[in-house]
Amino acid sequence: MTDKIQLNYIDIKSSLRLLTILKIKNFPNLFRYENQVKQQNVLSFVDNEANPTIVILIDIFRGQMNVFPLNVEALTNTAKSIDWSNGFLTEFKNNPLIKWEEIFEKVGLDNKIGLERHFRKTEKISIACVSIEYETLFIESLKGYFKNMKPDSEVFDALTLKVDNIQEKIKELKLNLDENVGPLKYDDAETINNKWQYKSNESINFLRWSCTQTISAGYRINGELVSWIIMYTDGSIGSLYTLEEFRGKGLSKKVVSYILIKFFENGFDLPYCFVRDNNISSQKVMRSFGFKSSSLVKWVFGTP
Repeated sequence: MTDKIQLNYIDIKSSLRLLTILKIKNFPNLFRYENQVKQQNVLSFVDNEANPTIVILIDIFRGQMNVFPLNVEALTNTAKSIDWSNGFLTEFKNNPLIKWEEIFEKVGLDNKIGLERHFRKTEKISIACVSIEYETLFIESLKGYFKNMKPDSEVFDALTLKVDNIQEKIKELKLNLDENVGPLKYDDAETINNKWQYKSNESINFLRWSCTQTISAGYRINGELVSWIIMYTDGSIGSLYTLEEFRGKGLSKKVVSYILIKFFENGFDLPYCFVRDNNISSQKVMRSFGFKSSSLVKWVFGTP
């Protein structure tokens, strides 16, 4: 018999307090939890705030789910308890603690589709950053509703950078900069989107937001953007790219240095990124800064 799991919404302050409990209970992959909550771009749901067994974060810009289960039973029971046919967020539509008007104003008209899909029958689910050792578990737990569950073929290395002395690290990183590196601009999103492997009908709007509303870095030569990296809504950094004709000049090192400096100056402590396990060049760049592998992950998708 399945024990029904009742999820409850908690605000950002409560989500940050919850992190202490999650660490004590040894929840896995918490490096992804803290940055997302600090960015305040997620809705947080937990079964029991005092004694949690599962936490779900929903990215308000992209609609992606990040699921943090303590064990197999919690994941399975939660998956069976959610009314996917009615939409995950539907039962929270009239929750007085959730300021929907403010949330949709922050997201904007161009990006609201990701969140809106959770207010109707769930036609597709996207679960981010599932450790490969939990891949089968996630798929089996969700098959009750999502008959067609499969992981993406790409495997990503989840890399984290632990820093003991942030101020000393900032001084070290500043040595890599010059006057041509700085933040990205709204119009840069077109250039980035055209080179982005995951370009879609929705990606340009997401990238415009990323270029203007969060931490980013770009390198320009004679005014032309030739190298860049952004911070995603989930608190990770990524999309590191240098135009082919400008590679081999150390520009990636400059933009990574700049974004890390801004990352630390904005109160974040643990940078992390997802790099394809076969992307040798990006692996080399990130590891040169001291990033180390935490786990191998995939994105998992499903349809009814």
